[in-house]
Amino acid sequence: MPGESLSLSALLDRVGKALEESFPRPYWIMAEILELRVNTRGHCYMELIEKHPDDESIMARARATIWASRYSMLRPFFESTTGMPLKSGIKILCRGSVRFHAQYGFSIQVTDIDPAFTLGDLARKKQEVIERLRGEGVMEMNRELPLPAVPQRVAVISSETAAGYGDFMETMEGNSHGFRFATRLFPAIMQGDEAPASIMGALDAVFREAGTFDCVALIRGGGSKADLECFNNYDLAYYITQFPLPVLTGIGHERDESVTDLVAALGLKTPTAVAEYLVDRLLAFDFRLTSYGETLSMLVNRTIQDRRLLLERQAGALSHLSRGFLQQKLASLEKRTIDLSHRTRAFLVKEREMLGRSALLLRKGTNTMISRKKDHLALLKARNDLVNPENILKRGYSITLSGGRIIRDTRNVMPGDMMETRLHEGSILSKVEKTTSPHGKGKDKLR
Repeated sequence: MPGESLSLSALLDRVGKALEESFPRPYWIMAEILELRVNTRGHCYMELIEKHPDDESIMARARATIWASRYSMLRPFFESTTGMPLKSGIKILCRGSVRFHAQYGFSIQVTDIDPAFTLGDLARKKQEVIERLRGEGVMEMNRELPLPAVPQRVAVISSETAAGYGDFMETMEGNSHGFRFATRLFPAIMQGDEAPASIMGALDAVFREAGTFDCVALIRGGGSKADLECFNNYDLAYYITQFPLPVLTGIGHERDESVTDLVAALGLKTPTAVAEYLVDRLLAFDFRLTSYGETLSMLVNRTIQDRRLLLERQAGALSHLSRGFLQQKLASLEKRTIDLSHRTRAFLVKEREMLGRSALLLRKGTNTMISRKKDHLALLKARNDLVNPENILKRGYSITLSGGRIIRDTRNVMPGDMMETRLHEGSILSKVEKTTSPHGKGKDKLR
């Protein structure tokens, strides 16, 4: 007959007592939440795991319980401190006691959770992603891409129903300067575990048409740390570093920059800030263009003035030389007239009269040439004034543009296109209903 026999329950009771005697006090335990559920009574049941640092395989697993009375206090404190809910996939530092139940086996009864540990773990993961990108030498690649001086073709990645997307479009379309932008939405999930893959899918769609866009605006409204944690994802950040178009981010946070902000060509706080930046960039280009026009007009006027002064000096010198030449000729004639006989005096008188007429014709010719030069200068100035865009607009003419380009031929527009007509004061936005070619054939609006 074998020695002492025990029932299973009795054996497990002894195991439970032995464990409680061996672990009489609570311990602080580091673990990752694999699964979490709350029953109808408010009790929280978790499955905790520890992963191997090299291959992410599970090294240890245990059940844990937070009774409803304790969970009702721990959960709001944790969420208000970390900005995220208790959920699967995060690491926690919890204070718990060892429990063993004959029916349910080993478990840990949790009485406290340190939110600072979870925040530190998230910060550590974020820093690891940054250091990895820097080690690979790709951190600045998207920032090094040149942004066009006039970025009007914008691919927008956002949730279609997000308030941030609405704010972005309102700022772009309602800008006070009347700038026109061609925007196209590529919808994506902007929070949660599925967000990185969804955003990369939207970027893939943009890449297939990269030649039709100047830049990408990646935007969403504000959110908690948990909502924005997806923007610290390594795969998403690396994808942006390799993207061939400049990426502008407006993720809606006010405190911390995400890894996505750090690798993007330009990281701004909100969707509205991205829209305002694009509008301001067009405004700066418009100012430069106006300045160039004013400088050109000033240089042309200065050249005309310099040439007028030179011509006046040359005319004065020519007049002085002509008078001196005529005086010399007249003096010589008078001297010769005295020495001539009466028989030749009549002839000399005629010569003098002829020279006088020549002098008169020379003066008239000189004055005519000077007058013609002045008229030519006046004509040059008048032509300059005629081609001055501001004077052209004052005479009732207008400039018509489509997509920022001047329209010179009906073949450059199609029915349905939007056009801007600039007048002397203000501008008119219109939509093309029909065009007529020089041969009289028209194109109706597409249906």
